[in-house]
Amino acid sequence: MATKRKPILLTLIRCGETTWDSEGRLHGRSDLPLSIDGRSSVTADVAALSSRRIAMVCHPSDDAATETAQIVAGAVAGKAKVVADLADPALGVLEGMSTQEFADRFPKRYKQWQDDPLSLTAPEGEELVEARARVFGVIGRLARRSRADEIAIVLHPVALGLLRCWLADRPASDLWSMVRTRPRIERYLLAAELIAALEEAATTEAQAS
Repeated sequence: MATKRKPILLTLIRCGETTWDSEGRLHGRSDLPLSIDGRSSVTADVAALSSRRIAMVCHPSDDAATETAQIVAGAVAGKAKVVADLADPALGVLEGMSTQEFADRFPKRYKQWQDDPLSLTAPEGEELVEARARVFGVIGRLARRSRADEIAIVLHPVALGLLRCWLADRPASDLWSMVRTRPRIERYLLAAELIAALEEAATTEAQAS
């Protein structure tokens, strides 16, 4: 008889800021380093984790996420691991654009971005529904396959907000409030049933898109 998997502790870490973040520019999948302030903030944030031991810190492949994960891994005596599918959605021509320019040039899409982000497909970009399925699927697999009791994952704001909404049973329209009002580091206890539900949600969305 198979042994039921014990719950796993998921530590979610928001990627440190880049200069584009501080300037209010859309990031998407653009590859940027941490800013000086972003690096300082991450270092301060992870001080609370220094007493923990987390074997693996998974992160997207861009420079800012990589450096964030390396800082975290150094604090928890773990290893940073690139998982490319954890990346935020590609935003096409919107990447690097300020939010004001976005609102001026694409008012209808900007309203979607603010009020109903899952309905948005950026010009030459990725559907947010597809991006959510991609991120949920890889996180579900990482949690299910982990032999450790805890894993840490670094995410950029869009992926982080969408996952927080799902875990809190909130609509995706709450994405921005879930990013702005919650701590940069949070822990969630994932039972096996919740991990299975996360993977199922990813599969359902991928088939529907």
